[in-house]
Amino acid sequence: MVSIREFNLKKILSLEPIHYGFGYLLLIIVYTMVFYFNSKGLGLDESFIDSLYLSLVTITTLGFGDITPSTDLGKIVTSSAALFGILMLGLFLNSLSHALSKELIKKDQDEEEKKKERLRESLEMHACLILDVFKSGNPFAWDKHAKYSAPMDELEEFARHTYLTIFDKTKCKINVLHVKLLLETIDQNYDMLLSLAPVAAEISSEHLIAWSSLLSNARNLKQQYQKAQNNRKDETIEWPAIDDIALQVQEIIQNILFISQREKMPD
Repeated sequence: MVSIREFNLKKILSLEPIHYGFGYLLLIIVYTMVFYFNSKGLGLDESFIDSLYLSLVTITTLGFGDITPSTDLGKIVTSSAALFGILMLGLFLNSLSHALSKELIKKDQDEEEKKKERLRESLEMHACLILDVFKSGNPFAWDKHAKYSAPMDELEEFARHTYLTIFDKTKCKINVLHVKLLLETIDQNYDMLLSLAPVAAEISSEHLIAWSSLLSNARNLKQQYQKAQNNRKDETIEWPAIDDIALQVQEIIQNILFISQREKMPD
């Protein structure tokens, strides 16, 4: 348990440099008053200017020696001024060093956060491509580049509606063409998605888990695409039914919502 003395010491050591600066000036003023109002007892001339001068050169440890006390008490008091001056200066420099260190640390943290946000946006862009092509129903959109995909703001409503209705044939807007486009897009972009795993890991462990889950479901869809291609008869390809890919689609949507910093669908 932290004692009161330890707590006060920590509080003193954690002050800002400006507080020690004011303390240093206050120390000069206090000793000026001590020297001036007790000049006879300290063996000094009764002069305010001399008292200020002695206080200043003693506390700053300049110590020219042209004004010196002639009594033992004066020597003790003058020595204490030098001691407190050195202590206050040390506290000021220590506080200044900590303040600069904190500023550098904060700057590094801000840069790291900006870097992670750029990486997250890269993941989001490639994840949005999956939803964009899936939503579009455009048979020529499967080879669309990620940087041209629609933003999550335009895709979120579709993602949530699809998640909720994919098992409901009366409400689901997904048809065989959408399934075909989704599988083609996954197959075309799987290697790129896989290469982004280290990017997710650099952001956070949570992002790596989400991206790994997305990859796992994408791999399953890629296998279904390859199976459909291998089983094609003449020019006819039998694509998986919506129910066959529904769970994978729901998981992918959940992961994309997380990566896009949106609230996930309730389980």
